[in-house]
Amino acid sequence: MNSLIQIFHYISSASLVPVELALLIALALVLRNLGATARDALIRRRAAKTRGEVEGKLERRELDALGAVLESGKRDAALDALAALVEAKEDRALLEKRLAEFESAAKERCARPESLAKAGPALGLMGTLIPLGPALLGLASADLNALATNLSVAFSTTVVGLIVALFSAWDAASRKKRARRDFALLNFAADRLLEASEGGGR
Repeated sequence: MNSLIQIFHYISSASLVPVELALLIALALVLRNLGATARDALIRRRAAKTRGEVEGKLERRELDALGAVLESGKRDAALDALAALVEAKEDRALLEKRLAEFESAAKERCARPESLAKAGPALGLMGTLIPLGPALLGLASADLNALATNLSVAFSTTVVGLIVALFSAWDAASRKKRARRDFALLNFAADRLLEASEGGGR
């Protein structure tokens, strides 16, 4: 029985460094994702005028003018996808394929911070629990140095894990909100384009 306990103790102790490294990598990924989200927000802001013009053309069924608006104005990822839909308006299968590809790419962008939001607390909890064993041993042997060091590691990893989770959850929510708006615009555009190509808009 003692041998089994020792095995678990060694496994737990050996896991601390990989967990700490994983937390650092997760934190770096969070910062990269936040940078990408900020860049996308800036691009969307610059393309807001073009998006407004495009929405107006779609609502008024002025589809022939869409290409010119998209070519002359600043564009974001959704407007790039819309330009691809306009090019494929005569081919229903290709149009639906490009729409599905944009949707899949947007879902993948949302899934990245969602994964980190789930992994952060798990890694933080592991980083909290692993040093508690040595901390209790230090307490039992009156080694206050070992106790303080291990508790410091435990609380620090908890904080980092929560930071990863908090910012990743916010990032995922922000990306989902933008993706929903983009899907609404592209689905509306696809309906209008198909309607026109099939003669329903005449």
